[in-house]
Amino acid sequence: MALYEQLGFESHPFLKTNAAEEESLQSYFVPPPYFESIIGDPKLPNSSVVLAPRGAGKTAQRRMVEIASSQSGYLAVTYDRFEFSAGQKLSDITLQYHLRNVITRVLISFLSYLSEWPEVVKSFSKEEKKQLAIFINAYLGGLTGDGIQELLNELKSLPEKFKEFWRKNVGFMESVINFLLKAYELEKIDLPDAKQEEKRLGETYKYQLESLLTLVKRIGFKSIYILLDRPDETEKTGNDPNSTYQLIQPLMRDLELLGLPGYGFKFFLWDQIEPFFRLDARPDRVPQYELKWNRKSLAEVLSKRLVYFSKGAVGTFDSMLEVPCGIDDHLCLMANGSPRNLIRLCERILAIQGDRDPKARKISMAAVDQATVAHSEKICLENYGETALKELQRVGRELFTTNFVANDILKITANGARNKITSWVNSGVVAQVGTVVVPPATRPTHLYGVIDPCAVRLMHRALPFEEFLRDRWLPCDHCMTDNLININLYPDGDDPICRQCGRKLL
Repeated sequence: MALYEQLGFESHPFLKTNAAEEESLQSYFVPPPYFESIIGDPKLPNSSVVLAPRGAGKTAQRRMVEIASSQSGYLAVTYDRFEFSAGQKLSDITLQYHLRNVITRVLISFLSYLSEWPEVVKSFSKEEKKQLAIFINAYLGGLTGDGIQELLNELKSLPEKFKEFWRKNVGFMESVINFLLKAYELEKIDLPDAKQEEKRLGETYKYQLESLLTLVKRIGFKSIYILLDRPDETEKTGNDPNSTYQLIQPLMRDLELLGLPGYGFKFFLWDQIEPFFRLDARPDRVPQYELKWNRKSLAEVLSKRLVYFSKGAVGTFDSMLEVPCGIDDHLCLMANGSPRNLIRLCERILAIQGDRDPKARKISMAAVDQATVAHSEKICLENYGETALKELQRVGRELFTTNFVANDILKITANGARNKITSWVNSGVVAQVGTVVVPPATRPTHLYGVIDPCAVRLMHRALPFEEFLRDRWLPCDHCMTDNLININLYPDGDDPICRQCGRKLL
């Protein structure tokens, strides 16, 4: 019997960290406070932007917008795959590139649903049938069965029966257009006319969106939501926020498009693009939301997942410990605002417990302790790199000044230490947390703090986990920020303050 079964689960609760792969996400999804605003009113949809760090739940939100579409009455069209032709650069990407991709996906979604209502096509006027035939020629003319399958994989909200409709009727190498014209009794357009119409369509993309909306409403939808996700995961954007924003900038700066009646463009974006997006942003016209999780909300995420995968038998992680100690809060603290990292940490605990004792029916504190160090090391290597990690471990404490790093640790000049600290700040592992006066100096100097709990844990990896937290965990009563600091590192006369709001912690 697997360890997770011995602990009371029917299937592994921490096996998947990618929301796109979680089939029952809606059963344990925890909506952020603004989620209803993202859904909005399908009769009068609006565009919006969600900014969040990686692993914070952008794709989970997008999935839930897809899932809500069936009850709310809008057609949800996912746009999360960006392909480039040979030699194509980001600077070549235009609004037309995006709108062609969007229209293709809307068209496929519409035609899929249309298969359920063949009588609707019969009620189309001659002009509407011609318009639909032109759309099919212009956007699906070069597609075969394999190409349509690739697009269907992207259209996550499309019910499986419609995907089966395409698989059943269009062979792998068969032309999509021939099947569609026959299935919907549409007239075939001669090649010269088709080329002429395609050229004309290329000049009227927004008009085409309006025309498609009219057709989509004929099968009962109130509006169309375009869900844009994962632009930072292409081969041309990767880990570069500037390149990521450059890819989607043509869409995000076109207010006329984002305000198109009947459409809601929903962007789920990496928060690192914000400095570049800020120059074009119009929050007065397109609302922006930041996805942030505090320890309390992460505890709800953890609890709902445990309850679902155990059919109600397990409600807290603490209940699985040999000696309960309120561990859920501690794990959520180490997750540092990331549901994905919370799942990864819990998975690591179960894996280590399985290695230590595969027949265990409870989790030992030793397994938790070992897992927090192993997890922290992996997260820090991923986020900050091996060099920065080794340097911070040499520093050995979570609060420091430039002079301390220069004179006591790295034995370099003050300017050299300043450059090092700046690189740590830029990576997000360190931040300035105040100023202090360090005798014999009389002038204040910047005080820096390591703000990632995983990095602080690695600095004190020799301490048992509970002792590590007991000595330095100071939650702020005002802003609820969790501060991991040893207050003895503050010079005499300086009060420890919250790294977020600057208020006194004691």
